[in-house]
Amino acid sequence: MTRLHVAVLVALVRLVASLSVATLLVAPASAAEPDSVGSLTVEWAMNRDAQGYPTLQGYINNLYDVPIDNVTIRIDGVNEAGQTLSSEVMLIEGPVPGDGRTYFEVLAPDGATSYRVTVDSFESGAGASASPSEGAERR
Repeated sequence: MTRLHVAVLVALVRLVASLSVATLLVAPASAAEPDSVGSLTVEWAMNRDAQGYPTLQGYINNLYDVPIDNVTIRIDGVNEAGQTLSSEVMLIEGPVPGDGRTYFEVLAPDGATSYRVTVDSFESGAGASASPSEGAERR
């Protein structure tokens, strides 16, 4: 290899390393974290209810053509080191229409500095149930 080739490779490696570090630094700063299970996504943000209690408020978005029902979300309470402190599964009331969304608001678990919210399971319009462990990828 010539010196030019080596210099180009070194510059490329440095660029990739810099972009990787930048991605890691930016990702945790998100206030509302989208998570998906196939064609379902969760958009949420932390807020406070009328009594001042911390809540997680957001939407379950259904990108399927058929309505879904009995959606459960998993809320992981996470500490500053990124370790899961608690995990709760909650049923979201009401159906989520096909190509639509449904609002939710739940009390935030105590003792966590941040949260991870994901779809845990759901039933399709035909009554068949699905969960991320059956092939859909989650964070």
